[in-house]
Amino acid sequence: MSLKILHIELGRNLYGGAKQVVYLLDSLNRQFDYENHLICPEDSKIASLALSGCQTHTIAYRGETDLFAVKRMVNIARKIKADVIHVHSRRGADVFGAMVAKITGIPAICTRRVDNPESLFATYKYSQFAAVASISEGVFNVVSHHCEAVKHQPVIHSSVDFKEFSKTADKAWLSETFSIPSDHTVIANFAQLISRKGQADIILAMEKVVQNNPKVSCLLFGKGNLKESYQALIERHLLTEHVHLCGFTDEVSKILPSVDIVVHPAYAEGLGVILLQAGACKRAVVSTPVGGIPEIIEHDETGLMVTPGNIDEIADALITLVNDKQTRETLGNQLYQHVKGHFSTKEMAASYSELYLTVTQPS
Repeated sequence: MSLKILHIELGRNLYGGAKQVVYLLDSLNRQFDYENHLICPEDSKIASLALSGCQTHTIAYRGETDLFAVKRMVNIARKIKADVIHVHSRRGADVFGAMVAKITGIPAICTRRVDNPESLFATYKYSQFAAVASISEGVFNVVSHHCEAVKHQPVIHSSVDFKEFSKTADKAWLSETFSIPSDHTVIANFAQLISRKGQADIILAMEKVVQNNPKVSCLLFGKGNLKESYQALIERHLLTEHVHLCGFTDEVSKILPSVDIVVHPAYAEGLGVILLQAGACKRAVVSTPVGGIPEIIEHDETGLMVTPGNIDEIADALITLVNDKQTRETLGNQLYQHVKGHFSTKEMAASYSELYLTVTQPS
């Protein structure tokens, strides 16, 4: 059955949810006979991509208060005669997408990616959707409280493109690029510099790690309003030679194979795509059992789990992996097998295809 799917992604950067949209569109084009359309802001990174089998419709979008964006999206939905609307991002898209669905009468799907609580208004918002898909059981446990009126509430995991994350390690490049000694074990974190991602805990834990083994460097990739605070924390604990704030990077697929350990001690996380990417690169992981992370990491099987906020546990887990290359390799290989078996782009696209067909069937 050929359907016209109208995707809405209003994020301006090309990571996280927007990257998942790219994966989905590519896999849908390869596997199914759908006509895909994408609405995105005219100044977004995804707007500049040549997406196979997808027609891109750029709109002026001034943020979550831009109510005129609804009219622009309604006009596109009606013009292309969409059969299904698939709303991907939260940045106004979930509310505006619900409005577009209500105005046009086109069945709509909302993908929910985060596990933070919402207001009471969320119940009305989600009631406009034919389906709300959560990217993990952790997200479902939060969003389902607002979805009593939603008939279809599947869990459809995010995915990782194994071709993208199949680069060969280049430790010489890593050492030169980030000015770290070539004989250091390298720990890395990739996340926004915000409190719930746990970078402050990493910095504090590194003091104990370095005392145990000084040949260690920790690279913190990301941007956010806590950058200056984290730099001050690094300096206060005399860690400037070992912990580096590297800013945002779009070279994750090149960096990951060359680091030794990925640490992600988040306090909340919808799923943790960086953990999927680490798995695709066979990297050992230290993380926390919050949100959807336990669906990726099982303690002592596919990584090491620590209690959120427990500095000593984070430090001890990192010390274990720094000092034991065999354990790093074993955990990395086992994580690779788990991710490959459960988080492929092909499987994600097949699940969404089934959902598209479901919501377009007569009641």
